[in-house]
Amino acid sequence: MAEFDVKRVSTLEWAGIGAGLAAFIFSFLPWASVDLGDDGMLGAMGIDTSVSAWGAAFLGWFPILLLMAAGVVVFLPHVGVEVPRQTLSWLILSGVATLLILLRLLTLGQFVSPGFGLFLGLIAAIVSGVAALLVYRAEPKPAAGPATA
Repeated sequence: MAEFDVKRVSTLEWAGIGAGLAAFIFSFLPWASVDLGDDGMLGAMGIDTSVSAWGAAFLGWFPILLLMAAGVVVFLPHVGVEVPRQTLSWLILSGVATLLILLRLLTLGQFVSPGFGLFLGLIAAIVSGVAALLVYRAEPKPAAGPATA
């Protein structure tokens, strides 16, 4: 197992690792809230509650796991673990996480409002995805072989 060297981690890789860690932290913040007491619908028995990503169903917790996995995929080669198609895996994981968080945001119910944790999670997913895309585009691509008929 190779020893971890902070100096060998690029800025974009730090963005991927940091986004995975940030997403985990943001997952404990409010992702959705319900407030039914202000408009008089329930009278004095209003409801005011919020849930974290872990209580916000599949579209809450699964993107967090994807972003954490993306951070691990970026980190592993720096400790001597070979990850095949590392950048492509990172790009797919963060892209799917971004799409799922956007879907969560768009499918909140009528009385449910998004929490700031949801927006911070979306920002973390976008940061990871953009960093992965930039690294992927900078990688040398294999030359196309001769066409066979």
